Amino acid sequence: MEDKEQFSQILDTDEKIIKTYRPLKSRAYFATILSILFITIIFAIWFVASYLDKSSGFAWVVPVIIDIVYIVVSIIMIELWCNKTIYAITNKRVLIRTGYIGVDYKSLNYDMLGAMTVNVNIVDKMSNRDTGTISFGSMSSPLTTQGVAKFMFQYIKAPYQVYREVKAVIDENKKN
Repeated sequence: MEDKEQFSQILDTDEKIIKTYRPLKSRAYFATILSILFITIIFAIWFVASYLDKSSGFAWVVPVIIDIVYIVVSIIMIELWCNKTIYAITNKRVLIRTGYIGVDYKSLNYDMLGAMTVNVNIVDKMSNRDTGTISFGSMSSPLTTQGVAKFMFQYIKAPYQVYREVKAVIDENKKN
């Protein structure tokens, strides 16, 4: 099924999807791998401490099992999220389709849109994939000083170009 068709059940009768975007899967995996490495280092320290403490018996098995479960669950979750997540701009609003098992939709009408930000963080730079996050703020869901928002296009390829595209569509449709 084409990405645009994934929104058909929530579109208004006179609403048209102008463009869709997907998160860059390799960037999402890169962030997941970094978190797995961090957690694995913590569990490795726990493993070594448990292993060296001869009185703990087989307590060293616990961090190994927890780490393996964490790795498997992280990879499954990021795969599910990437496969379900689609971002869209229409002639009326910003749409976000996401989920892990079910499908969730978020929408933000252009007349409610108050701010847009582009964030290219250190992980985006480290991944060397030209990615970033575009956040949308409104009166009901403002951007905080930390840039936390409910409406975000995460792991977007060429975020500054996408920002300009989205802004152009919003500006054009706010006039109407």
